[in-house]
Amino acid sequence: MDITWYRDFLALAETGKFTAAARLRKCSQSTLSRRIRLLETHLTTQLLDRRTTPIRLTPSGDALIPVASELVRLSQECEQSVRVINRPLTFASLHTLACNFFPQWISKYSSLDEPLFTRIDTGHKSTENYYMSLMSGRSDFILFYRDTESERYFQRDDFEVLSLGQEELYWVGTQEMAELCESSQKTIPWLTYARSAQLHELSRSQVARHPEPSRLKRVFEATVSEALKPMVALGQGIACMPHSMIASMIDEGHLVRLYPEMPSEHVEIILVRWLGNRNAAADAFWKCLASEQS
Repeated sequence: MDITWYRDFLALAETGKFTAAARLRKCSQSTLSRRIRLLETHLTTQLLDRRTTPIRLTPSGDALIPVASELVRLSQECEQSVRVINRPLTFASLHTLACNFFPQWISKYSSLDEPLFTRIDTGHKSTENYYMSLMSGRSDFILFYRDTESERYFQRDDFEVLSLGQEELYWVGTQEMAELCESSQKTIPWLTYARSAQLHELSRSQVARHPEPSRLKRVFEATVSEALKPMVALGQGIACMPHSMIASMIDEGHLVRLYPEMPSEHVEIILVRWLGNRNAAADAFWKCLASEQS
């Protein structure tokens, strides 16, 4: 659910015409029409009678007006309360997510006109350090992948967790590496994660499913994916990497996906907060995120 859909709906209810509502919302008519249909699909009901001009609301549409108005009002208050605080919202994050997920994700809540003051900290070396960062107040949120270590946050009443999406892990390499894997019995150089890295544990199932594990020879390891990426691109070996990190290199032909018949590993991206956090801006931001998922 996107609060934009409700703003579009209210504009259409006010004007009675898609063209006028689109001008009011500063978008194309097709975009506004698509978002209205997404809202109807989300609510599993028809909100408009499109056979009339001007457009009329159905009984469901009439009933939605006060609720949508309140949602938009709360959203505006939420956004304002977050942005007036000078203290940055601090995210303790995996380096991989900080570089490849966070910028695009946070840009949905920040703009040049109304910038959101944020800070990201990738200096935590263990799950326990992430935990202490939250409990001490040094960080407002943890941004990382769901794994066995993170289950503590789902099992305790003093933490809340939001799912932000899914990431894929799969094997990649240069075209030369692909040919080596397919047509030779030679050793395959393997670029991997240090045991302290969260992706080491998350990529284990991909390693276990490798069709010829006896050919793999560990030649390089790193604590962060960003260190693996140039090694893979230079043809130094193959690696199991997050899709968000190497998608553009695959599109440009610099890398190829290896073993395409092998299912990729899907991992969940989560955001965690401690309920003892006293940062009002962090609380307001969390409520914004939670309202989008309700």
